[in-house]
Amino acid sequence: MQLAAFKAEGSGPSAPLANFTGSPTAGTALLSVQFTDTSTGAPTAWAWTFGDGGTSTVQHPSHTYSAAGTYTGSLTATNAAGSNTTTKAGYMNGNTPTTGWPNATNTGVPAGTTLAPYTGPCTITTPDTVIDAKTVDCALVIQAADVSITRSKVNDQISLDTDDSSASRWSVTVTDSEVDAGVIQQAAICCGNMTLLRVNSHGGQTAAQCEEKSLYCRVTDSWLHGQALPGNVYRHLGGFLSDGTLGSGCSGTWCIELVHNTVVCDHPVNNVDEGCSGDINLIPNFATMSKVRVYNNYLGANTGSAFCTYGGEKSTSPYPHADHVTYQDNVFQRGTNNLCAADGPVTDFDVNGAGNTWVNNTWDGDGTQVPPAN
Repeated sequence: MQLAAFKAEGSGPSAPLANFTGSPTAGTALLSVQFTDTSTGAPTAWAWTFGDGGTSTVQHPSHTYSAAGTYTGSLTATNAAGSNTTTKAGYMNGNTPTTGWPNATNTGVPAGTTLAPYTGPCTITTPDTVIDAKTVDCALVIQAADVSITRSKVNDQISLDTDDSSASRWSVTVTDSEVDAGVIQQAAICCGNMTLLRVNSHGGQTAAQCEEKSLYCRVTDSWLHGQALPGNVYRHLGGFLSDGTLGSGCSGTWCIELVHNTVVCDHPVNNVDEGCSGDINLIPNFATMSKVRVYNNYLGANTGSAFCTYGGEKSTSPYPHADHVTYQDNVFQRGTNNLCAADGPVTDFDVNGAGNTWVNNTWDGDGTQVPPAN
């Protein structure tokens, strides 16, 4: 007796059906959009076009639209049986104005969001992990690519250790979320390969930190504030801190982009006279400060700070001179002493450094120009 096996017609695998979502799909340029693949049919490869010349091959990419306009996005999803493409015309609109500076009303978890307890791992090692609409009561340690935290309240730190030998493969995007790090001697969100959008970050020694081995840091429409400091300790606080960048090794035009944020170090000095260094602290302790864009931010006043921003120079550092650092269209709050901070609005910025620019940075209220300091 001979047995023959026959494959029923149509029983084999089929090509995927491509589909995707993006969030947000409207806002002002720079508009940072987190795309999510929702294709069916188990695709194994993805090819994205974003309508502005940008492309990606990861499953859930982030993309920043740097110019105002309306953009068409497309996704081609592929598996062993074939491929399928979906195109969404005019899906991203980078022309919508944002109302006011970031604060409690337009950052953090959107009103009406119902949060459920997070029960997943606190150390994230699975690529493309999405944490959405959760209350997270542990420190999140990012050790995977394309991790997304959306519409969530994190009652501890979010960290990605850029000193780890595998860190170049890791990344995290935090959108429409609140991070309350409490009283810790670290940053609330640290230390790179990160995109923050409409984040309310507070607690910790600084609200967000990007270190010298990071491939990129993009912070947009976020509120960095509310540092924590015990009474009898010696710590330097800040709104945003970088100790240097990779320069030409970064994955993009800029190593660091700070766009339309409210950044303030608002903690008073403690009983040993310690407190804030400044709002935006570009201090080259470990590498040259290179390829940094500080655009259209509001720097809050605190007469307990030394300066409201440190601009990347440090004569006592092995990396004393910054290059390609741009401050443009930022607004400095005067404060009670009309100087933003105890000693002035800005220090350690060299307008003559290679590629450095200081353009239209103004005082709030009267719009007069804030001069750079050398």
